[in-house]
Amino acid sequence: MDQIFRFIEDNNSIAVIVLMTFNILLFILLLCNYLITANLKDKYKKLVKGTNGKNIEGILLQHKEEVDEVRSEFQQFNRRLDLFDNRLSFCVQKIGIIRYNAFKDTGSDLSFSIAMLDDNNDGLIITGIHGRTETISYAKPIKEGKSNYSLSVEELQALERAKAKEIDGLEMKSSRRSKEVV
Repeated sequence: MDQIFRFIEDNNSIAVIVLMTFNILLFILLLCNYLITANLKDKYKKLVKGTNGKNIEGILLQHKEEVDEVRSEFQQFNRRLDLFDNRLSFCVQKIGIIRYNAFKDTGSDLSFSIAMLDDNNDGLIITGIHGRTETISYAKPIKEGKSNYSLSVEELQALERAKAKEIDGLEMKSSRRSKEVV
């Protein structure tokens, strides 16, 4: 033990420097620990804000229940959205219209052919032929973009416009509400 004390007496300036270095290092570590702890305190205060003194476990369990409930509602909405998407595919989504003069001796383009198709290109073509003394209307079914009945040139044009989502030569880009065309 005497040797240790003699060594310290002989090298006390070195020991002081080493101990001061350790003290400075410990002070820096203490300061880092304080900053990290202060940051965690701020996060904790934000987390428990407005909870009336509940513990963190209760808060996390409550949030987990809310997330599970939202997830369940989200799955229900997705199922309903799939159902609506399926139903929508059977609604009229494509329309092609052609107006023309069926007879040279009548006035203007009062005859028409309208093709109305769903997303699967199923639907019908309605044609109205206007003459001087009468107007005749008839419909032809369309399945997968084709008809079992022979189609006139105007009916074929209306069908092609409907399949191309064109109205008066303009491609419909979005919904009717936005009225956006290319």
